[in-house]
Amino acid sequence: MEKLMQKKLVVPILIFAIMAGAFFVRIYSHEEWLYFKMDQARDAFLITKAMEDPGYLPLLGPRAGATDLENGFLRLGPAYYYFQYLSALIFQSVEPQVLAYPDLFFGMAAILLLYFLVRIYFSKKLSLMIMAMYAFSFIVIEYSRFAWNPNSLQFFLLLTFFALLKFLGEEQEKKKKWWIALWALALAIGSQLHFFGFFSLLGISGLLIAFQLKPWLKDSWSGYFKKQTILKFLKYSAVVVIVFAVIYTPVIISDLFENGQNSKNFIEALGSKPGNKSLAEKIGRNIEEHLKYYCVGTIADCYKRSAWENLAPALSTGAVLLVSFFLAIWNLIKATDARKRNFLALIVIWVGVFSILTIPVAHDLRPRFFIIVFAVPFILLGILFEFLEKKFGKRGLWMSVAIFFAVLAMNARGTYAWFREQSMSQEKNLNVDLTLILKAQDGVTLGQFRRAANFIAARHEPGKNIYYAIKPEHDRPLDYVLEKRLGKDVKTYTLKINEDPDAQFFAIVINREDALEKIAAEFGPDFEVLSSEKVGQIAVFEISLPSRIVSQDFKMVEKENAEDRFFWKDVLKNIIKKTNATI
Repeated sequence: MEKLMQKKLVVPILIFAIMAGAFFVRIYSHEEWLYFKMDQARDAFLITKAMEDPGYLPLLGPRAGATDLENGFLRLGPAYYYFQYLSALIFQSVEPQVLAYPDLFFGMAAILLLYFLVRIYFSKKLSLMIMAMYAFSFIVIEYSRFAWNPNSLQFFLLLTFFALLKFLGEEQEKKKKWWIALWALALAIGSQLHFFGFFSLLGISGLLIAFQLKPWLKDSWSGYFKKQTILKFLKYSAVVVIVFAVIYTPVIISDLFENGQNSKNFIEALGSKPGNKSLAEKIGRNIEEHLKYYCVGTIADCYKRSAWENLAPALSTGAVLLVSFFLAIWNLIKATDARKRNFLALIVIWVGVFSILTIPVAHDLRPRFFIIVFAVPFILLGILFEFLEKKFGKRGLWMSVAIFFAVLAMNARGTYAWFREQSMSQEKNLNVDLTLILKAQDGVTLGQFRRAANFIAARHEPGKNIYYAIKPEHDRPLDYVLEKRLGKDVKTYTLKINEDPDAQFFAIVINREDALEKIAAEFGPDFEVLSSEKVGQIAVFEISLPSRIVSQDFKMVEKENAEDRFFWKDVLKNIIKKTNATI
């Protein structure tokens, strides 16, 4: 097989085949099945406003999880919004699927980048196997098919580590500065995509640099204070500072105008209480969550309930990966090649840092946290495959091939099951087990919101205001889709019964037998259904309220949403104001 890999076009053809297959499973029914909920609609409204006026591009990004602090929210950097804005500019559209294209692009790019990363250590054959397992991992596919700020972290995390390894292994000074600049760029962007990713990237990078410098050895210190070493350190530091300053410019400007509020929130978040669970409880829960989500990521199993209720697949996956991890440590101890030592050190540090960082938040872990280690199980399997071949020869090779195809088959089964759920949810209400994005799972997708909006638009009377009852998590998505369908002139509200003489009422409820009871709970028993349509997981009803009191003096009081962050237009206004004050 190694001889086959040496032939000129074999590797490019196989890479192309993997990338083509990966693209297909990421783009298949992409628009119709797009996950589009509160966060996605919030971002879409923001980008729509920015497309109308670029001054509405924010200086800060999404909220960091549910980090509610004394003075507002801790926010990430705005890199993700700028990616979406760029996509909207290129395609001249703010349709939800267009705003998901950056995640699709970076999801695909991560697959190719992983191949080049693992080639630092593995043979072409094993690198292709690792690449293929990652490309067709069910959970990796799922997180590449919709818009959300953590999703693109896969690419920037791999780019951070790739650039750092290349920097540490490069001997030419001219090339080293470009690698350190790329490392800083990837880290600066990646750290803006997820708060947890921020700490992971810094921690893993810092420990890998420390591993290279070996500050625990006395002999190392003598070289640190040489003039040449100090000048190199200052040069590399200057490159990193410049790159970070450029990428973090919006965040820095925001803090300057808001007296460092986001930085204060960051410090407050670091000191916030980590919950009332004991350390032992957190460690136990951490082990359970790692078993569960490594099982999900590796073989697309264990997604139902806890790891202990999926004991066989969770423990077997955990055991294989643990053996592979200890093989990585053993190989690291024996390795003499500097490039391979650094790669193995990266893997050991990567797993170790993530395992430690997840302990304080063990009871709040979600699949998105594991984006940071999506590639790790397949790299560890690559280390196991290498061991099997060296130890058992041809038998080991066939064992590796068997595991490889078993992993692909199980992920294919998981992906097929998820696609089937997505397809069926367009027609009827059913339990959706494999959409692992949020704790509250449902199969309501962009396609269903559009069909619901079409139903409302077809029945909308010119000059009427639309009022609809809907689940809170479905409110903003439907509002966005309705605005795109009807235009901004048609007013839509999620309010209960009022005296508006120009009101039309609709109800969007889960498509179940008790749908009318849910409507009665919202509007009261005195209502009439004028028309209705079942739209997959949801059902849409046009409602008449015969007993409603109408007043010609009714006025809707519109409330403006207060923003807790600065926009570029605000920066410009402040600059003009200060300039006028000094003239």
